[in-house]
This record gives sequence, C-alpha cells and structure tokens, in this order.
Amino acid sequence: MKKDFTSPYFQEISHLLKRLEKTQTCVMEEAASRIAECMKKDGILHTFGCGHSASAALESFHRSGCFAAVDAVLDPGLMFQLGAQKGTDLERQEGYASRLLATHDLRVGDILLVFSNSGRNPAGIDAVLAAKQKGVFTIAFTAASAHINSKSRHSSGLLLKDVADLVIDNCVGQNETCLKVGDVAVAPISTIAFAAILHHVFYQVAVLLNQESLPLPVYKSSNAGGDSHNNILAAKYASRIKYLK
Repeated sequence: MKKDFTSPYFQEISHLLKRLEKTQTCVMEEAASRIAECMKKDGILHTFGCGHSASAALESFHRSGCFAAVDAVLDPGLMFQLGAQKGTDLERQEGYASRLLATHDLRVGDILLVFSNSGRNPAGIDAVLAAKQKGVFTIAFTAASAHINSKSRHSSGLLLKDVADLVIDNCVGQNETCLKVGDVAVAPISTIAFAAILHHVFYQVAVLLNQESLPLPVYKSSNAGGDSHNNILAAKYASRIKYLK
C-alpha cells in the first residue's frame, strides 16, 4: 500500500488523525452537542492549559474562524513567562488554578475545556473541580489511554480523566513524542492532536447551529477586512471575557 507521506513525522500525524477519527468520534460528537447547547444559551467556553498545553488553550481565542465566546484562562506563570521552572512548580501547586479561575466569570451553563497531556498535575485537576463547583460542564483533552497506570500529583490521587465530565483521548503517548532517533524520543505531537480535536469539534458545533438556522458568532480575519464584524462580536462578549478588551 502506498504511504500517504514520505516524511516519518507526517506519517505519524496521519496515523494519529486516523486513530482519533476511529476511536474518538462518538465522544467528540458529544462534546460538540454540549458546546452547541451552551452557545445557543449565550454561554461561554473557558479554555485552560499549562506549559505547552497553554498553546491549546490559546488556540481558539480571538481567532479568525473560531467562536467569539471563548475565554482563554491565561496566566504568565503557567505559560513560562516567569520562567520554565517556575511554570512547572505552579502547575504542581494545589490551589493555584482555583484562585486563577476565580478571576474569570464562570457561570452555570458555561463549559470549561482543559488541556493536559499528562493529566496528572494539580493545576488541571483543580481547574476542573473549581469549575464544577460553579455548575460548569467540564471537558478534558488528555492522553487518557496512556495514563492508566499514571500516578497523580494531586492530593486526591485523581487524574484529570477521573474528574472531568467528558474526556477526549488525544491518542498520544505519555512522552508526547512519536519518533525516535537512536534511543532518543523526539518529534512532539500532542499540540497537533489538541488543535485537531478542538477545531474538529468546533466545526461540528458550527454545523449543528447552522442546521437550526442560528447565527454563527465566528470571528473573521482582522487582516482581511474583518475589523467591523469582529468589533460587534467583541462588544457582545466583552463583559464576560477577561482578556478581550
């Protein structure tokens, strides 16, 4: 059989996408249905991640082709801007994420999307627990199947996949890489997995809303004449999204 790509890394991406479609379609459809219902009621989608998973949390925030109702829970400490070791320490510190989420406007009917490949650090787990206390539905994006025997760093002993209402497995290994050169693991792939899942789910949400002839509150590119359109959407959500102004 002819390979889709000649590059080993591109081959691995292709295999990953096929695994995601084969194994995660049902749960991604459920996520899309939940998010569509949230959008119909003018709810907000809050996104959270630490370290490199923070890039997934930022992926759909204020972006062309993405919903305007996305509130990225951003923090310089968790995004390595205060130093990589500091960020690692904060991700492992219980209570830090809970205090961070308290500075955002989470309400009943909203949804929290948490990204963490390992799913073992307190920040992601605390974020889910804090959101659930406010009646927010939680969706975890994590390497669930690769962490059956992982040990949680949270005092509860629970992993992210144990506390979230809905879990999407990114089908990536514990090490986040997909290739080896000699005996060294290289080629991270978890960020690609997160982005692919997220945009697939959001596309499904758009289809569901469109089937009901509902408007799609989606940003246009500000570099392609979208400013006026985007300003109208931003004005609608400015009171609920912390970093929109």
